[in-house]
Amino acid sequence: MGIAPACAREALDMVRAGLGYLAAADAAQLSAATQAECLRELEQADAVATAARALFLAAFTAGQGYAADADYSARAWLIHKTRISKGAAVARTAWARRALTHPRVVAALAAEELSESYGRTICLWTGKLPEDCREAADAILLSAAKAGMELRDLAGLAAEIYERSRRDRPDEDPGRAFEDRGVRLETTFQGAGVLAGDLTPECAAVVGAVLDALSAPAGAEDDRTHAQRYHDALHEAMRRLCFCVMMDSCVTFRQTGPKPSSGRACTRA
Repeated sequence: MGIAPACAREALDMVRAGLGYLAAADAAQLSAATQAECLRELEQADAVATAARALFLAAFTAGQGYAADADYSARAWLIHKTRISKGAAVARTAWARRALTHPRVVAALAAEELSESYGRTICLWTGKLPEDCREAADAILLSAAKAGMELRDLAGLAAEIYERSRRDRPDEDPGRAFEDRGVRLETTFQGAGVLAGDLTPECAAVVGAVLDALSAPAGAEDDRTHAQRYHDALHEAMRRLCFCVMMDSCVTFRQTGPKPSSGRACTRA
């Protein structure tokens, strides 16, 4: 479907006007039902915006539009011209790549059939599969998500798909066994960090369970967002794990003398 520049501009103006109206509204004066409806609709709008941004950025990248501003990549252009952080630019360009490798997921976002976070997670899972399996796997997981399957159950389904794909390729190079995982922690301004990574379904399930258990709101006055509570839950989990590892090292030292820690984590908080 073609779109004229003037129409694109008009559509963007309408989007900004609508969001500006909601941002200026006194949400506290609305009923809980209306607030809930707005929150649901905003999540759907975020999914559509993610799809639109991914498609536009994919086209912008393919045409090297960033070169007109003397930038060397789409990510650099985003950082310099849209004034977003490096982490946000990485997330944007990741979606641009998914527009090409996971078109079904992007189409589902555009159709408001799932949230951005569900779509991103599905892409991370199926992105670990052989290329000729990804489209079918995306279709299966999208259908399950549309039917109401929760993320934890989707993780189990994705793990089953992954294991079946491995059984279909018994001669696959075993040296590639760990290419489906990785975690990167970059230290930024004043010691702050940007954490990103690819987790196996098993690891994602464990991490999700721990974060869910430690991220419950701390009362009615707790106004942290879900992401902020997840951050604090990760901090608390690492604090407890660090204590357990230190205690394990201390016991090992007393019993046998100085040795490297076994790294065992305690099973109780």
